[in-house]
Parts: sequence; structure tokens; C-alpha cells
Amino acid sequence: MLTEVAGFNETQAAAIFAPQAHFMLGCQMAPLIIDTFLAGVLAMQVNTYFTYQSGDRFWVKCIVAYTAMMNVVVTVYYWVFSQHLFVENFGYWLWLENMPLLDALTVSAVQFFFAHRAFLLLGGRYIILIPILLLIATGFASTIGVKILFHRAGSLLEASSTGPPLITWLACTTAADIIIATCILTGLLRSKTGWAHTDKLVTRLIRLTFEAQLPPTFLSIGYVAEWIVQPDSLLGAVFQALQSKAYTVGLLVCLNSRLHFRSGNTEAYSSGSAQIYGTSKREYSRNQPAEITVHVETETYYQTGAEIATPRNTNRVTDLDDSHESIEMGPAVGYDSRAKLTEAESV
Repeated sequence: MLTEVAGFNETQAAAIFAPQAHFMLGCQMAPLIIDTFLAGVLAMQVNTYFTYQSGDRFWVKCIVAYTAMMNVVVTVYYWVFSQHLFVENFGYWLWLENMPLLDALTVSAVQFFFAHRAFLLLGGRYIILIPILLLIATGFASTIGVKILFHRAGSLLEASSTGPPLITWLACTTAADIIIATCILTGLLRSKTGWAHTDKLVTRLIRLTFEAQLPPTFLSIGYVAEWIVQPDSLLGAVFQALQSKAYTVGLLVCLNSRLHFRSGNTEAYSSGSAQIYGTSKREYSRNQPAEITVHVETETYYQTGAEIATPRNTNRVTDLDDSHESIEMGPAVGYDSRAKLTEAESV
């Protein structure tokens, strides 16, 4: 007796899916490979964070630990699902219904962290924070609707029934990402002071924001576009497999980047280069910091017998800084000494 699949018998169903069988199987294998690779990258990032930034705020460490744990759950789930799909229950795809919910549990925590960053950068404005939190909550609730409707579907041919909650989930996630990125960029641009070191740091933070925020946003947009074109395709599973890892990797890139910023600032200050204001308006290159030069002229007089005191030596000290350099003095005790501080040379 032939088994029916969504109103089709097994022979008819096989004829429908046969032309794209290799593509669909590839879409099921790709998430396992990609997710496992990103799990290794994430493990190194988490180890770096807890090794070098153990003194971070407690709630930040809790978010990192939670998202890391959820990513382990997602990776294990993909391995178990592959065993279930290809070995024990070949072709039984229904476990896909849990993927959006697992992703939302991870993504929501990461978005909350960045929303808090945006909230602080804009001076604690709740008018910005509340809409972002509403979008995050709406997106999370929509994944529950996706799970319920997907469970009721008889086959992938009925996947279009999950359209409203799925699009709501991805739209809310994308909108929250765009608002968060815009707020962070606005706050960073307002932080520019005109000082070279500070502005350079702000520019690096802006670039880092794009690097951390844009990949997950593009994934959500690509997922929506793929679903609109062909909702019964499994290509969306590939986009979905990347979401939780992409958000968590971006989070840890931002947190671990502080190590590079600290080392960069330490090198800048230890090199003795001056902090320059408004260098973009000067004629010299921004990469060649100007030096404030002060000339100190010291004349030392000494008297031997009845001779008239005459200048012994004249020392010129340039490039005044915090180094402990001393000025050579004459061997005899001076009876009269004058020091004159000339005007600073133009920078």
C-alpha cells in the first residue's frame, strides 16, 4: 500500500521532488557543515573572551555564556537532526519546525546587548530602546507561530502557510538590526572630538559596527527574498543555519576587539606622539603627528680668580617631552644663571 504525502501517493510525491532531489539534499547537508565550522570559530572566540576579559560586567558575561550555550544546543541539534533525517527516519523533515525558535532564543539575547549599547550611546533615551525591545519581542513571538503552522503542514508543499509569522519574524529582526546599527553609528559620530587619537578610535568603532551588524542583517534579507521566490525550497534552511552563529560571532568580535584597541592605545601613548587637534585641516599628513618644540637656552657663568665671568657653554634642548634628560652643566659652581623660555615654534 502506497503512503500518501499531502494528498499525493508516494509515487506522485517522488515524481514531484525528483528534479530537485540533489539540491534539497544539499541544502540539508550544507547547514551541518557550515554550523560545525562556525562552532569551532565561536569556541576560540569564547575562550579568548573568558581568558582575557574575565573582569567584564557580570550581565555581559552572562549573555556571552548564554549565547555560547545556545549555540552548542543548535550545533548538537543539527547533528541529531541529520542522523534522524538521513539514517533513522529518512526524509522525515518535520524537525525543521524547531530551528526558528532556537535561532530566536539566541538572536534575541545578542540584539538586547546591542540595543543596550545604542541606548547608552544616545544618552539613555528610552524612546529608542522601547521600540527596539518591542521588535525583538514580536520577532520572538512570531517564531512560535512559525513552529505551530509548520507542524500542521502535511509536506514542504504547504510551507507557504507559515508565510505571515515567518515574514513578521524576519522583518522585525531586520528592522531591529537597522535601528540598532543606525543609533550606534549616530552615537559614535557625535563622539568625535577633533583629537587625532580619539577620532581614529571612533572611526575604527564605526567600521567594527558595520562588520558585526551587516552580515546578520543581509542574512535576514536574503532569507525573506528566498522565501518569497520559492517558499517550498530548502535553501532557506542554509540562511537559517547561519543566523545564530552570525549574531554570536559578531557579538564576540565586538567584545574581543577591545583587546586590540587597548594594545593600540598603549603603543600610541608609549611612542611619545603628541595628541593633535584638527589635524585634517593642517598641511602636513595625518600620519605624521606634529611635535611641539620648545627651545631652552641656558647660560652658565663662573669666575676664576680675578677673571671676568664668561659663558662656559650653551645647551639647546629640543623636542621637550616627559623623558628624564638632563642638561650638562659646567664643572664649576655658577654664581649667576639665567634661563630663557622662548616661544613655541609653530606646529
